[in-house]
Amino acid sequence: MLIDLHTHSLSSGHGSMDTITDMAKAAATKGIQILGISEHGPATFGSAKPSYFRSLKLAGRKRCGITILYGAELNIIDTNGNVDLEDDVLEGLDYAFISIHPPTLTPYEHADLTDAYIKAMDRPKVKFLGHIDDARFPVNFWRILEEAKERGVYPEINNGSLMPNAYRVGGQENCRKILDICKRIQLPVLLSSDSHGKKNVGNIDHILPLLDEYNFPEELIINNQPELLWNILEK
Repeated sequence: MLIDLHTHSLSSGHGSMDTITDMAKAAATKGIQILGISEHGPATFGSAKPSYFRSLKLAGRKRCGITILYGAELNIIDTNGNVDLEDDVLEGLDYAFISIHPPTLTPYEHADLTDAYIKAMDRPKVKFLGHIDDARFPVNFWRILEEAKERGVYPEINNGSLMPNAYRVGGQENCRKILDICKRIQLPVLLSSDSHGKKNVGNIDHILPLLDEYNFPEELIINNQPELLWNILEK
């Protein structure tokens, strides 16, 4: 694929020691043209602080011959849809994912967190829904995806959710539901490696069988359409 926007460097504090340049080198060898660095928000233990995200506007846009975009994977921190970076910090980024992670938010197996996501969609630079497939944080897929389409926000299909050893719950079943609905309502999706470090940059091996299974239209896949991505980011 030409675009991978959900990746993390050492600044996310997850054990990887790979820098952004390390990741850009790996991306270049795989034919990626646009690499997005989306570190976890500061509510994630050990991740970058707001000052880091503020400084990204000074970071280089070209590394190893490819374009680098700078975003964040925000944590939704409560059921009201609040996130862990202020609006003025978000305004300086290229894009943001909104995601829910334990222990930042305790699993709500018997609650509907659709409204939390919908409220968070209205924050600056939020363009993507991060792994809404996790059954520990239930949502109404039809409602959240229809609201996303109306707001110009796009769901990801996360390779990490589909791995045999995935720590998220229900990824296989729920990613199928997401693809089915997106095909029906003609909502483009973003395929994400969710690579922590350089090892899995551009890796969507576990997503491809689902795309084949649903005969998912190429025109609804953002990753091979840089022009579509620029239009999404500029809105």
